[in-house]
Amino acid sequence: MSVAHGVSMTGMTIEECQSLDTPLRQDLEVLDYEIRSLVARIRKEAGDAGADDTIFIKASSTVLLSIAASLMARAAQDKSAAFDALDFAANASNAARWAQERRLRYFLGGEA
Repeated sequence: MSVAHGVSMTGMTIEECQSLDTPLRQDLEVLDYEIRSLVARIRKEAGDAGADDTIFIKASSTVLLSIAASLMARAAQDKSAAFDALDFAANASNAARWAQERRLRYFLGGEA
């Protein structure tokens, strides 16, 4: 893959995603909802079939991270940019912290 010197595909924080203009932000909200719904359905089906829920959650989280990394790598390739795995990991860490804090806020607010 030919990569322009110094050009790299970087991710976005959750806060940056939330600040995007409509309709893109709404499209991302739909994506979030649809993926969560799909995972919940498959999780239930797997549980009904006797699968270990903890293993399913660990494995599906890894699969979702792999999909996200593949999307970023492909977008970088399409733009002749470098895929920065360290940047991806930093964004994954940011998203994990955000999710943890959001869950706690919702729980404390009686919304969970």
